[in-house]
Amino acid sequence: MLDLIGLIALYLVQTVPIYMIARKCGQQNAWMAFVPLANLWLLCDMAEMETWFLIIWLVPYVNVVFLAFVWWRIAENTNKPGWVGLLMLVPLVNLAAAWYIATAEGGRFAA
Repeated sequence: MLDLIGLIALYLVQTVPIYMIARKCGQQNAWMAFVPLANLWLLCDMAEMETWFLIIWLVPYVNVVFLAFVWWRIAENTNKPGWVGLLMLVPLVNLAAAWYIATAEGGRFAA
């Protein structure tokens, strides 16, 4: 039971920043941040990329590079340095980077 609570807590720590960024972006479907595959569509939308880019998530190894590119664009769209998006590739550091992008003031998506 304790493992399940820990997994749910880790999932929320990972998805709440995406939800917060989506809310700042004015996304009507920000709740999709909590749906495992739908959040990829939401990330592409926040990065101002076409929806067909979702196919790239299916290609092994390429999807890691694509993840860095998507988060780079999200960071720049929120007026943060693009290299902050690259931190999403580093385990555990990615949590701090996502929370920084979600909570730091400024940017054109500021509420």
